[in-house]
Amino acid sequence: MIEILKNFNETWLSALNWLAQYSIIKDIAIIFADAPIFLLPIFLLSFWIIHNKKWETSKKENMLYIVYSVIMAISINLILQKLVHIERPEAFLHNAGHFLLNHIPDASFPSDHAAVSSSFITALFLLGYKKPAYFMLPFFVIMLISRVIAWVHWPLDIIGWIIVWITSGFTIFKFRNFFIFKKINKCIIKIASFIKL
Repeated sequence: MIEILKNFNETWLSALNWLAQYSIIKDIAIIFADAPIFLLPIFLLSFWIIHNKKWETSKKENMLYIVYSVIMAISINLILQKLVHIERPEAFLHNAGHFLLNHIPDASFPSDHAAVSSSFITALFLLGYKKPAYFMLPFFVIMLISRVIAWVHWPLDIIGWIIVWITSGFTIFKFRNFFIFKKINKCIIKIASFIKL
């Protein structure tokens, strides 16, 4: 089984990285490997301010549920990174391929970008922000593919755990009315309103 997964990773990594020989794809991969993740704070801050101006407390709570989904996905990632250490594709790259990004963190598995984007998009859909979700989804898909093209991640670092991160969004959505979430939300919103946010 391990040999099958290794072959899958190496085959798809080489195939996607082969696309980097085309300068347009190489340029897109370099930019999109990181840039779309910044849509998340831009969305959260913009919508928080919009909901604040309209005095929409329940919608501000939605922003917090999105943040909780992302925190849950990152927490799962941190646990997995402690249990399983997989090197980035750098070593495999020296034999064949184009390494496009330098100075990357050590842990390859699982992908933090995939965790954040998957849980974020799931939470957006579930909480009624479908238009922004549809707008951002292609950027996130390109980002994840770009991270494989740029040899930052193995393909299974991304696709192997997407279901877990999507579950983060579903879990927070399912339990959003729990007393503890309501209490934390009330406290955060109170502090934010004190500083005029």
